[in-house]
Amino acid sequence: MIETYLRESGVAWTNLHPNMFMQNLLTYHAVTGALFSAYTSKPLGYTALEDVAESAAMILMEGPQRHIGKDYWFSADILTPDEVAETLTVATGRKFTSVVRGDGSFQIDAAQPGSVFEPAYAKGRLEFFRYVEDGRMAYAGSVRDDTKEILGREPLLLREWAQLQADELLEIAGG
Repeated sequence: MIETYLRESGVAWTNLHPNMFMQNLLTYHAVTGALFSAYTSKPLGYTALEDVAESAAMILMEGPQRHIGKDYWFSADILTPDEVAETLTVATGRKFTSVVRGDGSFQIDAAQPGSVFEPAYAKGRLEFFRYVEDGRMAYAGSVRDDTKEILGREPLLLREWAQLQADELLEIAGG
């Protein structure tokens, strides 16, 4: 709705469309012990926050002459929960397994006291996981990435990102 409003408003706009941020693996208990917890069994497209942030900076520096009226997508590689766990295993040397907890578990986690999820955002994420699972948002599990077009380099893949974050992932996992 917001993007449609912007398109019709007459203001200069550029939309960035990231899928699942790799950094989410470091938050909201996605990794606990040797377990990767997922809220959908379907594959998701992962992107590094660094790629999106660097792209946004480049878009701002180059200005509307190059980027006005464009949609840019950020989904560098697609992985199932089992593939994420295997990627974490290779990057850290510690065996990770995955468990699909489902969207209902997200709703419970988001409602816990001290949750990092603001209620409106949590509602949107819950719908996201439901729609990915039932296929209405299957595109969230596809590779479509404009990092190379914007920055002139390949995007960071989860295996590379996880190697860079191996110490933090091990700390979160409990050693």
